[in-house]
Amino acid sequence: MSEKPDPCVLVVDDDPDLCLTFQILLQMRGYHVVTSRDGADALAQLRTGLHPCLILLDLMMPGMNGVQFREEQLRDPALRGIPVVVLTGQYKAENKAVALEAEVLHKPPELEVLLDRVSRFCCPSSGAA
Repeated sequence: MSEKPDPCVLVVDDDPDLCLTFQILLQMRGYHVVTSRDGADALAQLRTGLHPCLILLDLMMPGMNGVQFREEQLRDPALRGIPVVVLTGQYKAENKAVALEAEVLHKPPELEVLLDRVSRFCCPSSGAA
C-alpha cells in the first residue's frame, strides 16, 4: 500500500524571500510546496499536471499579475475549483478578493493565521512535526 502524498500548496509571488519563508514553514507542517514567480508560470504548472489543494496568490506581480491569473483560472473548468487565498499589502483588497472568488490575507500574514487558513483547505500528512 503506497503512502498518501503530502498535500500541495502553490505559492505564486514574485518575492523570493516570501516564497522561501512560506515553503519552509509549510513543509515543516507536512505540506508539499511549489512556488511560482508570476501568474503565467503558475498557469503553466497547473496545466501540466500540478494539482494543489490551495493557491496562495499575490496580486501585484510583474508579467501576469494575480488578478489576471485568477480571471484565467476561473475561465478554465479544469482549474476553476482550486481554492485561492489572496496575499496582498493592499488593505482595501476585500472587494477585489470577493470579485475574484477568493479569500484574502494581508501581508505580512500572522503565521498562525496563515497556517489555519491553509489547513482549512488542505490536510497535512500525519507524519508532520
